[in-house]
Amino acid sequence: MTKRRDFIKTSAYVAAGSLLISPLACTSKKEGVEATVDAMAGEAEAAIKSKEIGVQVYSAREQLAEDFEGTMKRLAEIGYKNIEAYGLGTDGMFLEKFTPGDYSKIVSDVGMKVVSTHCRYFTTDDAQKMIDASSAAGIKYTIIPSLPDELKESVDTYKQVADNLNKVGEIFKAAGLKFGYHNHAFEFELKDDQVPLEIMLNETQSDLVTFEADLYWVTRGGTNPMDLINKFPGRFSLFHVKDAAEDLEQTTVGTGIIDFETILNARDIAGLDYYFIEDERTDDPFANLKANFDYLNGSDFG
Repeated sequence: MTKRRDFIKTSAYVAAGSLLISPLACTSKKEGVEATVDAMAGEAEAAIKSKEIGVQVYSAREQLAEDFEGTMKRLAEIGYKNIEAYGLGTDGMFLEKFTPGDYSKIVSDVGMKVVSTHCRYFTTDDAQKMIDASSAAGIKYTIIPSLPDELKESVDTYKQVADNLNKVGEIFKAAGLKFGYHNHAFEFELKDDQVPLEIMLNETQSDLVTFEADLYWVTRGGTNPMDLINKFPGRFSLFHVKDAAEDLEQTTVGTGIIDFETILNARDIAGLDYYFIEDERTDDPFANLKANFDYLNGSDFG
């Protein structure tokens, strides 16, 4: 924090340098310039601290199972503002035990907000139930995070998936909600020389279906996230932010090979609204999530 503050103040001195026109001006305006520098540095620091960094709470899944409310409180204490939930079933319950209202209240009571959720794969038959649950929790984005094995088999099955996503997305759009799909690495395994995720992107309508780019799984699937973003601009309303080490195992954000600065600075190209840190390592979730948060919160991007 001290180093970042010093850097901000140094930059502010450069910006305020025009006030020092002559040696006499230096003497007479020194105190005023220092005050200006401190104010500018303080504003920059406040801007950094005000980032609304989200977290996919699956990162603390074991802790949530043991102490749901206490775990949410600890995530808020780290500094997270938004959460992405998981475990929304077609019965309208979260994790098979929380009503949408109860879930949302627990999160809001500790100062966070549920803006997105993952759910199981579903069709139009269950769309209204999912809309009702998402609406009751105040959730903007309902995201399918994977596919049943039988839908991963061929170009045709991926086109079937895309057709279903369009139909479900149309119902969600009519309800004023967003609907989308989150990738893993299997969507980059070629089917008849075609990339399944690109099939889904090409076959879905941008006004009906958005995508959540998991930057780690895109990378592990052998694709540069920026190549994907540039090829399909405006299609990625959400990101999962997690890093990959040289061996492609997960690591703390900022210590691996993914260029988050370039990616997050391309938010307008991507169409990004929210991003969520996700860290699936189970060794020390709270420490891991704090390290991830501190890196992004202390950066001048994101």
